[in-house]
Amino acid sequence: MKRLIFLTMFYLGCVESFSQNVGIGITTPLAPLHIKKDNEALRLEGISPYLSFYNTAGTVPKSFIQSSGNNLYLGTSTGNTTGIIQLYANANPLITLLPSGNVGIGTSLPVEPLTVQTTNNTFGISHRGEGGNILATRMGGTSAGIGTFSNTNMRIFCNSNSAMFINAANGYVGLGGDFPVNKFQIGTIINPSTNYVGNDLVISNAGNAMRILQSINTTVFASNNTNMVLWPKEATGNVGINTLQQPTNKLQIGSIGGTGFAGNDLAIGNGTAAMAIYQTNDATLIGSTTDIILKPRNNGAGRVGINTNTPRAALDVASVFSANNPSPASEYSYLNISSWRNGVGYITGISVIPSVSIIADGRVVATEFNAYSDARIKNITGKSNTAKDLETINSIAITDYTMKDKVKYGNQTFKKVIAQEVEKVYPQVVNKHTDFIPNVYQLTNKITKTNNGYLLSFTNNHNISKAATKLQLLLSEGMEQFEIVSIPSENQVIIKATEIKADRVFVYGEEVADFRTVDYEGLTTLNISATQELCKLLIKQQALIISQQKQLQNLERRLISVEAKTSNKLKIEKD
Repeated sequence: MKRLIFLTMFYLGCVESFSQNVGIGITTPLAPLHIKKDNEALRLEGISPYLSFYNTAGTVPKSFIQSSGNNLYLGTSTGNTTGIIQLYANANPLITLLPSGNVGIGTSLPVEPLTVQTTNNTFGISHRGEGGNILATRMGGTSAGIGTFSNTNMRIFCNSNSAMFINAANGYVGLGGDFPVNKFQIGTIINPSTNYVGNDLVISNAGNAMRILQSINTTVFASNNTNMVLWPKEATGNVGINTLQQPTNKLQIGSIGGTGFAGNDLAIGNGTAAMAIYQTNDATLIGSTTDIILKPRNNGAGRVGINTNTPRAALDVASVFSANNPSPASEYSYLNISSWRNGVGYITGISVIPSVSIIADGRVVATEFNAYSDARIKNITGKSNTAKDLETINSIAITDYTMKDKVKYGNQTFKKVIAQEVEKVYPQVVNKHTDFIPNVYQLTNKITKTNNGYLLSFTNNHNISKAATKLQLLLSEGMEQFEIVSIPSENQVIIKATEIKADRVFVYGEEVADFRTVDYEGLTTLNISATQELCKLLIKQQALIISQQKQLQNLERRLISVEAKTSNKLKIEKD
């Protein structure tokens, strides 16, 4: 009865003294509700009891603390889109949860899903593992990173495998291997040598490795047991050295400027001039915008060998010929035989391709010419018939002429022989080979791309024969040869070409299989033989003259004697 009267009076007192503090277990409450208890002070019991926090009007819920089953929830109420949740210590917010879901530790404005900020460059997150070693992550400050707090190695695992290893002794980083001995090392080095320790980067695959080392003076790229292959754009790209321009050659050293060299295997330029090397299926092409100087041994006393490993002179050209069916019957052939192989003639039935060492379009200047003439390399059949040789040389006409190629020769006059005329009387000194003649020798007036090549049109007749198969054109890169596809008319021809950039080109002429040359050495020896015959004739004539002179002398003496006798006889008769 007393307890009921007390509770009734307490309730009436609370209602009447709403503005006063209420104390439970304390007589001087300092808050609207002040509970002082050494053990459980407040109990909410139910399936899902909770505490709600409203606005000052008591109409809008702001936040709550709720227990549901074994779970405890702390949060903001529905409709509160701007409220944050913070955990304080020592009156400072330690953990902040924004409505966006970002969590901040040490910051009330997290900009990432998890933002950790510390002061004085201390570690922000640490984990103490086995042996008491600490793995720590430093966030913010001037020295952010992840590492070990004590002097221990650090491993990063992936699928229970060691993916990264950081050597605490030197700070070296290894991928796919433990205890790296280089600043950055991929793989494990087996039996590392001195060169493969302490580099900036090493990549190792079993016993093979490559390294990069930057010193004060050089950058070193090296491999211990393998070749190095550069494969830009999967073997379709180019490599440039000492050039900022896009390399247009497979390997380009320096800038090629405006030379137009592109698509070569190697190009070297200095920004203005350039040289290039290009390999085709048929030849190795070497081109340059300047003169090419060969200076072996760099002292002006070296030698250059072509088809020889032991050059015997400043230029030693050793000709190599191919014999399809070599036998004792095979022999060297002249270039004037009717059959052809590789641009030169050969004897029908004998498979030896004639050997040609040097072909020159212009003069060959030298102080002396020495020809092979040793008797031990010859099968001598007899002496030449000098009388017949004199008759032959008298049949050879000497002709005055100028050249059709005015660009090369101008209006220079010549006094020499004509091969076709020599061939009629002395064919063994006339040779034939494949070459080009200037029978077109004019500019095109129009070039049209067709489905199978380029159509070249001329103002005048082109004079190309119906049997012609190739034409020689003068392009910006020099003389080039093209196959003839067809000859539509007397002033049109279609050539097989992939690209011609010029609007007009100069066409030199067609290729002929019987271009004639004259062996002037053979003419010289013929002249020597004819001269010897003239010498014999002169000796005979000299002997005849001497004999006739003696006869005249005898006749003179006889005449004098007769005259003397006649004079004496007349004198006697007169007396």
